[in-house]
Amino acid sequence: MTTYTRKHTTYRDALELVRQLPLRDQRRLRAELAKLPSVHLVLPNQTPQAIQKGKLLAEQVRKELSAATNTQTLDETMRQLRGRSWS
Repeated sequence: MTTYTRKHTTYRDALELVRQLPLRDQRRLRAELAKLPSVHLVLPNQTPQAIQKGKLLAEQVRKELSAATNTQTLDETMRQLRGRSWS
Protein backbone atom coordinates (compact mmCIF):
# COMPACT_ATOMS: atom_id res chain seq x y z
CA MET A 1 0.00 0.00 0.00
CA THR A 2 1.34 3.39 -0.96
CA THR A 3 0.65 6.41 1.18
CA TYR A 4 0.95 9.97 0.02
CA THR A 5 2.72 12.40 2.28
CA ARG A 6 2.32 16.02 1.39
CA LYS A 7 5.56 17.90 0.93
CA HIS A 8 5.58 21.28 2.61
CA THR A 9 6.35 23.98 0.09
CA THR A 10 9.21 26.16 1.17
CA TYR A 11 9.49 29.86 0.42
CA ARG A 12 12.30 29.10 -2.02
CA ASP A 13 10.14 26.54 -3.88
CA ALA A 14 7.26 29.00 -4.12
CA LEU A 15 9.56 31.78 -5.32
CA GLU A 16 11.01 29.56 -8.05
CA LEU A 17 7.51 28.60 -9.19
CA VAL A 18 6.45 32.25 -9.30
CA ARG A 19 9.54 33.17 -11.33
CA GLN A 20 8.45 30.62 -13.95
CA LEU A 21 5.17 32.48 -14.46
CA PRO A 22 4.84 35.04 -17.24
CA LEU A 23 5.47 38.60 -16.05
CA ARG A 24 1.78 39.48 -16.46
CA ASP A 25 0.76 36.64 -14.11
CA GLN A 26 3.46 37.63 -11.63
CA ARG A 27 2.01 41.15 -11.52
CA ARG A 28 -1.52 39.80 -11.12
CA LEU A 29 -0.40 37.52 -8.29
CA ARG A 30 1.40 40.43 -6.59
CA ALA A 31 -1.76 42.52 -6.87
CA GLU A 32 -3.90 39.75 -5.37
CA LEU A 33 -1.45 39.15 -2.52
CA ALA A 34 -1.29 42.86 -1.83
CA LYS A 35 -5.01 42.77 -1.05
CA LEU A 36 -4.39 40.43 1.88
CA PRO A 37 -3.82 42.26 5.17
CA SER A 38 -0.91 40.10 6.39
CA VAL A 39 1.18 40.08 3.21
CA HIS A 40 3.70 42.79 2.49
CA LEU A 41 5.70 42.53 -0.71
CA VAL A 42 8.79 44.62 -1.25
CA LEU A 43 11.07 44.45 -4.24
CA PRO A 44 14.74 44.00 -3.34
CA ASN A 45 16.99 47.02 -3.36
CA GLN A 46 18.72 47.05 -6.75
CA THR A 47 20.77 50.21 -6.37
CA PRO A 48 24.46 50.00 -7.26
CA GLN A 49 25.33 50.81 -3.63
CA ALA A 50 23.23 47.90 -2.32
CA ILE A 51 24.75 45.51 -4.85
CA GLN A 52 28.27 46.65 -3.95
CA LYS A 53 27.53 46.24 -0.23
CA GLY A 54 26.21 42.72 -0.87
CA LYS A 55 29.36 41.81 -2.79
CA LEU A 56 31.56 43.14 0.04
CA LEU A 57 29.61 41.17 2.65
CA ALA A 58 29.82 38.02 0.51
CA GLU A 59 33.59 38.44 0.25
CA GLN A 60 33.85 38.80 4.04
CA VAL A 61 31.89 35.57 4.50
CA ARG A 62 34.12 33.77 1.98
CA LYS A 63 37.23 34.91 3.87
CA GLU A 64 35.80 33.73 7.20
CA LEU A 65 34.87 30.36 5.73
CA SER A 66 38.25 29.87 4.08
CA ALA A 67 39.99 30.67 7.38
CA ALA A 68 37.95 28.08 9.27
CA THR A 69 39.90 24.98 10.22
CA ASN A 70 36.91 22.81 11.06
CA THR A 71 36.90 19.75 8.80
CA GLN A 72 33.92 18.06 10.47
CA THR A 73 30.59 17.62 8.80
CA LEU A 74 27.55 19.42 10.15
CA ASP A 75 26.29 16.18 11.72
CA GLU A 76 29.61 15.59 13.47
CA THR A 77 29.72 19.14 14.77
CA MET A 78 26.14 19.00 16.06
CA ARG A 79 26.80 15.65 17.74
CA GLN A 80 29.86 17.11 19.44
CA LEU A 81 27.96 20.19 20.59
CA ARG A 82 24.81 18.43 21.74
CA GLY A 83 26.00 14.93 22.46
CA ARG A 84 23.26 13.31 20.38
CA SER A 85 21.76 13.29 16.93
CA TRP A 86 20.24 16.67 16.14
CA SER A 87 18.03 15.71 13.20
